[in-house]
Amino acid sequence: MSRYDASRALLFTVLLIALSGCAWFGEETKRAEMIPMPSMEQTLSASHEALPSHGKWPEQDWWKAFGNAELNRLIEAAVADNPGFKAAEARLRQSQSMVDAQAAELYPTVDANVSFSAQRFSANSTEAKLAGDHFRKLMINPFILRYHIDFWGQDKAALEAAVGEALAARAELADARLLLSVAVAHGYFDLVAATEKLRMIEGIVAYRENLLKLEQVRVDTGLAATTPLLYAQTQLGEVREIAAAVRAEVELQKNLLATLAGKGPDWGRDIAVGRGVSPKRLALPRDLPLHLLAHRPDVTAARLHAEAAAQDIKVAKTAFYPDVNLIAFAGLHSVSMTDVILQGSSLAYAVGPSIDFPIFEGGRLRAELSYREAAYDAAVERYNNSLLHAVQEVADSLTRWRDIDARLAEQRQTVDAITETSRLAQTLNRTGLNDRSELLEASAVEYEQRFRLAALEGEHFKAAVQVIKALGGGYAGTREH
Repeated sequence: MSRYDASRALLFTVLLIALSGCAWFGEETKRAEMIPMPSMEQTLSASHEALPSHGKWPEQDWWKAFGNAELNRLIEAAVADNPGFKAAEARLRQSQSMVDAQAAELYPTVDANVSFSAQRFSANSTEAKLAGDHFRKLMINPFILRYHIDFWGQDKAALEAAVGEALAARAELADARLLLSVAVAHGYFDLVAATEKLRMIEGIVAYRENLLKLEQVRVDTGLAATTPLLYAQTQLGEVREIAAAVRAEVELQKNLLATLAGKGPDWGRDIAVGRGVSPKRLALPRDLPLHLLAHRPDVTAARLHAEAAAQDIKVAKTAFYPDVNLIAFAGLHSVSMTDVILQGSSLAYAVGPSIDFPIFEGGRLRAELSYREAAYDAAVERYNNSLLHAVQEVADSLTRWRDIDARLAEQRQTVDAITETSRLAQTLNRTGLNDRSELLEASAVEYEQRFRLAALEGEHFKAAVQVIKALGGGYAGTREH
């Protein structure tokens, strides 16, 4: 058989096995599918009064819109020193290194090899020519070429999978940054609200203490029974209990913020408390339903993981086909230490393909393919779940904003009304038309309403943060397909 005929026979054999390999994949099963963007027009239209749709997407440093320097400092410290965020950064570097490693598979490798051995062949061995002889063998191969010929796209698919995982890791890092900054903002606004509530409750305690003293004087002078005194004691005990709880809340929020910033609890003692700018001009982006997916890092990461898993299926399928490698070397081989370099007859070289045919793998290839297909289905369903969660989070944040906005407006009116009542009580007391107990009671009630107002204002800030988080917190990654 001529060399041309042998080449044709080899090529025919490769193609025959490649074509027959399709039957090795087993029964084809239906793959999971990504769901489309759920409809949310009615949800958005119901929120237009509270949040009109004429705004832009949040900026990446969205927290600066609140105009609070201490909040800016806390979030910057958290991004710089939080261990969890640093771990996410390390995972991104790992995935990027895997891309570089996989990209190297597309190129040939060249290395060198030097080996030396002393051998004696048995006189009873099959190597009759060298039977019973001692000799030393020296092999110097300064050039060894290996190149994987990517006939079926295995290396390309593996590289695309690695790139997809790296992009997903980048999106996950953005999501970790968003979650961390949101946690810090929530903690800080809770601290602001707790500090304001503590100021109010301490005012209530002072008024209740004065009222108790007044009732005690009345009882001591015989002007009143003990029932009002006991009632005043009960009320004072209740507000002191609330005050203790609020003081603990202030300390706990400082501890939380210090931990989020990657610091110890002593660091949190110096956190300054400032009111910030109330987010009254918060608005929804005009193209919210259209581009929500591109602005959600969690959804983007889930989609990229699914796309990478699809490439892994391609890699698993190529294992059913023949694997072709090109191997070549050139060097000096000799059993004599003296002539290995001086004589040209020591020159040795070889070049040619190496083809591996998968014939019987005990079901390993099918199991690997089935595993990759199941991993893809799981990744797609995780994407679907992330998408549904993202849409729900938008809807929930808008509902929460409307609720807090309405309750806050009502509470502000209540505070205005009770403040006017307190002023009237002061006027009546100065003119002698009521006693001091009524004035103290009116002042305590005013502080109670301001206490509730402080709590609602804190929730109002947090509701604004939740809307910003639902909109992706300034993320603008790869566009959705």
